[in-house]
Amino acid sequence: MLHVRSKMRVGPRGFTPARGEEGQALFEFAIGALVLCTFLIGIIYGGIMAYDRSVLANAVAIGARSVGAGRGDSTACTDSQTALTSAAYGLKTSSITVVSPPGFTATSGSGAGTSSCNVTTGTNPYTGGACSTTTPCQILTMGELATVAASYPCSMYFPRLKINLCSIAQGNTVVTTSGGSITVNCPYTNCVYSIATARIE
Repeated sequence: MLHVRSKMRVGPRGFTPARGEEGQALFEFAIGALVLCTFLIGIIYGGIMAYDRSVLANAVAIGARSVGAGRGDSTACTDSQTALTSAAYGLKTSSITVVSPPGFTATSGSGAGTSSCNVTTGTNPYTGGACSTTTPCQILTMGELATVAASYPCSMYFPRLKINLCSIAQGNTVVTTSGGSITVNCPYTNCVYSIATARIE
């Protein structure tokens, strides 16, 4: 009688796979784990970027409101930048690039405004002091629109996958808003940015 030895073993708990099948299962598990880890890392980095974008947007809005309420304040423009960076909780403030000075639009909603953060002639109507190149005045006009913008580094760019979740690339980017056009600078490889406009009261 011919006896054939099976490669499968049957133990007390039933079927036990052969050595080759165990190796295949391990390989499939490794591939699946790699894919899942990749998705997990993407979710984590995506969450970080979404947080950075949200915090930056809130900080820029606070900076715009500071300018809007700053008429009569001789340091309205610098106070706005301080308010912006102070409100950027969790972000590295030294990496925030604030557009300075803010952009100003005329009361009519079109054209350049008369507000300025760098008046070098005449007299400061708020303090009575002289405006000069060494001590420029920050003078805001009621009813005009002030546009505040800032950028922050972003690492969610994957050229091989053709995925770019960042807003702008390195360099200057002109952005048009309801408050006019403003140039946003990104000193890093890629950045996210935010813009907010407020009416000067």
